Amino acid sequence: MTDLRGLLAKNIKKYRKIKGFSQEELADRAKTSLTHIGMIEIGRKFPSVKMLEQIAEALGIDTPELFSFDTVIFLPSGNKSMERLYQEILDEFENFKTRVTGKIKTL
Repeated sequence: MTDLRGLLAKNIKKYRKIKGFSQEELADRAKTSLTHIGMIEIGRKFPSVKMLEQIAEALGIDTPELFSFDTVIFLPSGNKSMERLYQEILDEFENFKTRVTGKIKTL
């Protein structure tokens, strides 16, 4: 059985980082509170259908993409070293993307 709350949390965080949004910026765009977005991203809250639509719109994606398995790499539960490595890879990719975007703008 799939943990939909966890899948949703990982996908929202992934898309938010891809867009370069802070949790606060996503909350503003989705017309909700920073606390609510934070709770959704850690899997403590599950949003209403309306909120799912608002989050998807704020991220510029279709709502079903929030539940896509293609966007998430599943790690063994509790494997903190793998989670850290995965987060480091995501962070490094974001840094690389920012540097490339900056160089493109200067051309």
